[in-house]
Amino acid sequence: MSNRQSAKSLRLALVFERFLPGQFGIAFLITLLVMLLVWGKNGGDSGAFATTLVQWQRGFWDSNLMVFTLQMALILIFGYAIAISPGVFGLLDRLARIPANGVEGAVITGLISMILAWLNWGLGLVAGAIYARMVAYALGREGKPFNYPLIGAAGYSGMMIWHSGLSGSATLKVAEEGHLKALIGELQQVPDVLPVSDTIFSFSNVMLSVVVLLVVLVLLRILAKISPSGDKPYEVSPMEMIKIPDKSMAVGAEILEFRKWPALVMGFLLLVYLMLQSGSLSLDFFTPNVVITLLLAVGLLIYGSLRAYMLAIDRSVQSASGVLLLFPFYFGIIGMLRYSGLTSDITHWIVAQSGQSTFPMVVFVSSALVNLLIPSGGGQWAVQGPILVEASLKLGVPLEKVVLAFAYGDQLTNMLQPFWAIPLLYITRLKAAELIGYTSVIMLSGLIVFSLGILLRL
Repeated sequence: MSNRQSAKSLRLALVFERFLPGQFGIAFLITLLVMLLVWGKNGGDSGAFATTLVQWQRGFWDSNLMVFTLQMALILIFGYAIAISPGVFGLLDRLARIPANGVEGAVITGLISMILAWLNWGLGLVAGAIYARMVAYALGREGKPFNYPLIGAAGYSGMMIWHSGLSGSATLKVAEEGHLKALIGELQQVPDVLPVSDTIFSFSNVMLSVVVLLVVLVLLRILAKISPSGDKPYEVSPMEMIKIPDKSMAVGAEILEFRKWPALVMGFLLLVYLMLQSGSLSLDFFTPNVVITLLLAVGLLIYGSLRAYMLAIDRSVQSASGVLLLFPFYFGIIGMLRYSGLTSDITHWIVAQSGQSTFPMVVFVSSALVNLLIPSGGGQWAVQGPILVEASLKLGVPLEKVVLAFAYGDQLTNMLQPFWAIPLLYITRLKAAELIGYTSVIMLSGLIVFSLGILLRL
C-alpha cells in the first residue's frame, strides 16, 4: 500500500469517527432500518406492523439466544477476572512493554489477536482487547506516541479470521454426523459429513489465513507509521490489579471463604469434569460452556480463595454491561429477518443470479452482506446454510468451497459490524466510530485477499 493510499485510508477512518454514532445508537439505527424493511415485506399496513413487532420480540427473547448472551457475558467476566489477578496481571504488564513504540504496539497486538482468534474466537476477542489497552497504557506511561484507535482495531482484527479457524461455526457444524442431511431434508446425494480436513485444515484455507494475517500486519505497520498518534492524544487509564483480601477481615464462619482449600477443591473438581468430558476430544469439544468452565476453574485456582475471586468478579461484571444490554437488540433484528423470511428471500435472489463458476464468489458476497444484519456465524448458517447447500448440489460446486466462501464472507464484515466489538469497546474505553474507522480499512484488505483466493479457486 502506497503512502497516498494509506492517507486516503486515514481520511476514511476520520469520516467514520465523525459521522458514526455510539454502539447503542448503531443498534437503534439498524433496528429501525430492518423494522421498516420487514414491515414493508409483511404488507405495510397496521396488521403488518403488529406482526413485525411480534417477530422482533420473538428474536429479542429467544431462549437459545438468551443463553448465548449469558455465555458471552460469562466468558468476558471470567476472562477479565483472570487478567486482573496479581500473577497474570504482572505477566500481561511485562508483555505489554515488549513493543518499543506505537508501530510495534499495533503490529504485535494484531498478531496476538489474529493467532488466538484462529484458535478460539472468544479467546482472541478478550485477549486482544485486554492486550490493546495494556500496550497503550505502557506506551503512554513511557511518553511514547501511539494511535490508540488503531491499536484497538488491531485487537479486534482477529474477528476477520476466526471463522476459518478452529472454532468456526459452519465448518464445525458440517463436520457433525447427519447435519447436512438434516439441513436440506430428503436430498440423498449430500454426504453424511464434511470433515474439517476438507475445510479448516485444507491447504487453501490455511494458506489464505496466513496471507490475510501477513497482509493485515503490514497494513497496521503502514497506518501506524503514517499516523503515529492518530488525530488526537489519548490518556489510557491502567487496568487495576485486584488486591487479595487478608484473612484478618474474616468474621466468624466467613473464614471459610478466606481459606485456600475451598477454592482449590472447586477449581480441581471443574478441571476433573472437563478431563472426563474430553475422552473423545475433537474440535467441537471447545464449546462456550467448556470455555466458561475452564476460565472459572483457572480463576478459582489462581486467586486461591473464594472471597478473593468474588471481589475479582465484582470488579469484572462491568465488562459485560454492553453484551447484556445490546445483544438482545441484535437478536431482535435476527428475529425480524428470520421469521419474516427476508433473509431467505435475499439469499435466494442472490443465488439465482449465479452459475457454477461464479457461485463461490456469490456465496462470499451474500454471506458478507447478511452478516451485517445477522452478526452471528451460527445463526447466519442456520438461515443461509440450507439454501447454499442445496444450490451447490444443483450447480455441482464442491461443498467445501461453498462452506469456506460462506465463512470468509461472514468474518469479513465483522470489521464493519460493531456487534462483536461491544466487549472490546468496554475494555478499551474506545468508541465504535473510533474503532470502525480503522477496521473498515482492515476489511478492505481482507476483501481483496479473500476475493482473489476465491477467484483463483484456491
